[in-house]
Amino acid sequence: MEGSVKIDVTPLVSVIMPVHNSEVYLRDSVSSVLGQSVENLELIVVDDASTDHSLAILNEIASLDPRVVCIALEDNRGAAQARNVALANAHGLYVAFLDSDDYWEPEKLEKQLKIMEITDCSICTCGYRMHYEDSNKRNSDRIFHVLTRITYEDLLRVNYFSCSTLVLNRKLVPKDMFDSSLVHEDYGAWLSLMKNGRVACGIDEPLATYRIREGSRSHNKVSAARGRWVALAECTDETLMKRIILFIQYAISGVRKYGSRYEE
Repeated sequence: MEGSVKIDVTPLVSVIMPVHNSEVYLRDSVSSVLGQSVENLELIVVDDASTDHSLAILNEIASLDPRVVCIALEDNRGAAQARNVALANAHGLYVAFLDSDDYWEPEKLEKQLKIMEITDCSICTCGYRMHYEDSNKRNSDRIFHVLTRITYEDLLRVNYFSCSTLVLNRKLVPKDMFDSSLVHEDYGAWLSLMKNGRVACGIDEPLATYRIREGSRSHNKVSAARGRWVALAECTDETLMKRIILFIQYAISGVRKYGSRYEE
């Protein structure tokens, strides 16, 4: 049931995972969190009224590992609201996000926390591997690279942040961080975090794997483009002309990202 969760020890990292009908990938995703070299963490999973066996799998995992907190929503609210519910129950000094069909490399959090400490940076992202579930081609995976230093202007042009790559200092996370009215609620949230002049650090190493599946939002390029335009319009103060230029740059970047294999 939905509600506040009490814990005895403050975790270093709260991992936020919304879940909806992810039974096929869920064990791999959760295992990649619980298998992190950083063990002082909590995994807050919010089942968004799944109709498959996702909730049963989560309850089973939670019964075996006290670091897993499972919250079940009675009605489907979407990923944005599910993340907000999880954040309201987060206790960690840092917050990380992972989608329920993606997974991490074992040292992902450790490497990010280390570079955040060295650079005194409050936002950290990393590279990721794009894995095409519906591809019949060999070596269909591609690597998305990130800058080691990312500014607001960089983020306007290329979204170097992903829900499965980002780690934030908990102090930065506002209440109701994700706006469910946006198609790209995550990109809108990242822009809001960065437009006050913050600088993020990045690790140009594929520490996460991002599954691209037939029918997923990332697979629908028209919907993605529309969502990008709305996020630029509603979450920035840029002029119409600059938004048009940014959108053109986004389209060109998208062709490079999805249309050509620049690293396998």
